[in-house]
Amino acid sequence: MRPFAAALLVALLIPAPAVAANPGWEHPGYDAEDSFYNPNESKINASTVGTLTRRWSVALRRQEEPSCSGPSAPVVAGGSVLATDEKGISSYSALTGRLTWSFDWTDPGDSHTPSIAVSDGVVVLGSGGCNSASDPDGRLVALDLTSGRVKWRHELDPPVGSFVVDRGMIVVSGESSSDEAVTVGYRAADGRAMWQKPGYESSSVSSAGRILVTKGRSTSAISVTTGAVIWTQPVSLYAESATPTRFLVTDAATLRLVDAATGALLWVATGQQSKLLATDGRRIYRAANRTVSALDLRDGRTIWTRTLPVPASQPVRAGGLLYTGNAVLSAASGAVVKRHDGASVVIGGHLYSVADGRLAAYAPRP
Repeated sequence: MRPFAAALLVALLIPAPAVAANPGWEHPGYDAEDSFYNPNESKINASTVGTLTRRWSVALRRQEEPSCSGPSAPVVAGGSVLATDEKGISSYSALTGRLTWSFDWTDPGDSHTPSIAVSDGVVVLGSGGCNSASDPDGRLVALDLTSGRVKWRHELDPPVGSFVVDRGMIVVSGESSSDEAVTVGYRAADGRAMWQKPGYESSSVSSAGRILVTKGRSTSAISVTTGAVIWTQPVSLYAESATPTRFLVTDAATLRLVDAATGALLWVATGQQSKLLATDGRRIYRAANRTVSALDLRDGRTIWTRTLPVPASQPVRAGGLLYTGNAVLSAASGAVVKRHDGASVVIGGHLYSVADGRLAAYAPRP
């Protein structure tokens, strides 16, 4: 065999490197860490964001009777955009905006806007009642991503206060004046309860399969799959965001960085605090009223601060940019790059945004 032919044959026999599939925006905060950071976005960046054009727009469903449910930032998975509305949740084609299926609450007037996450083709909704202040109920519903068919559902005694989906598990916790706090881990595939922690409340984020649960003034990190305790610290900690190795913990006066493996406190930052956090593993982005700031993840030092004309919403980091609900900022410097209103997610070269009762898709001009 000639050398060129032999080399060609070898090249054909060697598998090409696998191309990483875009995982979608399958959690409220992109991932189970609620980092609100999409590291895979490159098409929408500082040089293209100014050319964004609307590709489609649809009005979200409304109902005549009062509803406790309403619009929220969308979730994107499997070529579909999932958006909450006054009746429940609807699925739209990410390409065209065509409605593919919808799910209605039995009583939208007694169902809060649900938290949504997707796990292996299962859409999970966590919600609670809103009519009873003393004894609200909760509900956990699993739908097929393609058809919207109900796969399983649970009616819960306490409302869903926190909700996180990771490693094929759904962890929810809640309490009310009539219900003791409890944290339960369900299997997403079939809804089977795999473990529970009576008396504990959990945070809504996971750090590499670890979640924080609190009881009184004590906090433990537990396994999301088994509920087994990994470490315990004699302090109350609630995580709003995470990385695979760190928890971002907030209270009324401080932002703290906690080692997810040991519970060790790494640093404390004081000043105006907020639950609206995002992180890209290098910087922490914090929105507090009209102020957006970036902090160094290593030591909590403030890198930049930007004051906006209107209050910021949940910051979202993608493609070197930071979306704040109105202004789009440079993630590195805080400089204003563009204005864009709405609760947005950025995935696969598209920006999907909910504003004024409408869901819209934008992409850079070709």
